[in-house]
Amino acid sequence: MNATRKQSGFSMIELLVAMAIGGFLIIGAVTMQSNSRKTFTVNEQQARLQETARYVISVLEPEMELAGGYGFTNRPEDIWWTSGGANTPSTILRTWSTQVGGLPAGLESCGKHYALDVISSIQAANNAYSLSCAATYPHNGVSDTITIRHAGTVAVAGDPSKYQLIGSRTAQGQGRLYVGTTPSLTATDREIRDMVVNSYYVATRSDARSDIPALRAKILTTDGVAPFVDDQEVIRGVEDIQVEFGVDPGIDQNGDGYADYVSAMTARYVPPNNAVVNTGQVSAVRLWVRVRAEDPEQGFTDNRTYSYAGTTFTPTATDHYRRVLMSRTIFLRNARGLEIVNALPPT
Repeated sequence: MNATRKQSGFSMIELLVAMAIGGFLIIGAVTMQSNSRKTFTVNEQQARLQETARYVISVLEPEMELAGGYGFTNRPEDIWWTSGGANTPSTILRTWSTQVGGLPAGLESCGKHYALDVISSIQAANNAYSLSCAATYPHNGVSDTITIRHAGTVAVAGDPSKYQLIGSRTAQGQGRLYVGTTPSLTATDREIRDMVVNSYYVATRSDARSDIPALRAKILTTDGVAPFVDDQEVIRGVEDIQVEFGVDPGIDQNGDGYADYVSAMTARYVPPNNAVVNTGQVSAVRLWVRVRAEDPEQGFTDNRTYSYAGTTFTPTATDHYRRVLMSRTIFLRNARGLEIVNALPPT
């Protein structure tokens, strides 16, 4: 007689228990994966915002450090505008002065003496766009507009289509600004540098997307015939830039309202529209950059109030963008005295 084998396996209850445990494990694994993915996305977006802010600072910081450097001198009283055999001192080439006419249109397209005010090596319009040249896209109405002037750091060949500077290594007061000619260097101690004039502002949109703000720059360049101001996007996602200027009010010895002697020491920080910025000397800049994510994040609400540089910004309840605010204090390497004495025209 054959023995009958007894079949055994999971009972219905055991099977249900196993399925329940497996379901919980799967739910836990999916939840963990979802949370990990969300955390990774948030961290990646935060890192991208910080990278954008650092990039903006990496662009502006070296420009600001070089402000006021004009080849072999950082004394604006050594610089003269040369045209038609005449030399005009830098003291009457301020952006608020109208004494000099007949200047090349490319140098004045963004304002009177826009490119020639070498005394104001760094300027800013407080919470406004003050340039007379139209912005490619509208200014956002709340950011500062920053203008920086200096000479290039390397010697170049003379080019009549560029705005350039001739400087002397040994002779004080011999700096010459010019455009439209190719001067010959009459002495071995002289070099030619391209002049750099850049203005930075925040526009309401970027080149690629109308819903993303962007940092843009007005750059004095050449079209191969004459200087002109080009408008270029620097990077998108920048929502605001603000500055405060560290200034030395200096000493006004002749009573004309302008400092005759100043140092590179920072006495106090003021908004860029403070009158002392024009009468003293800027020696340092506090810079703030606020960057916004390109896309809103569902379920996220920015409850932070951003307070900096006299500005207070609180996102609305329906604002779902992440942001980063970054700041840097920058010291101008070329800040020094502005004494306008014994200035002789270049030879």
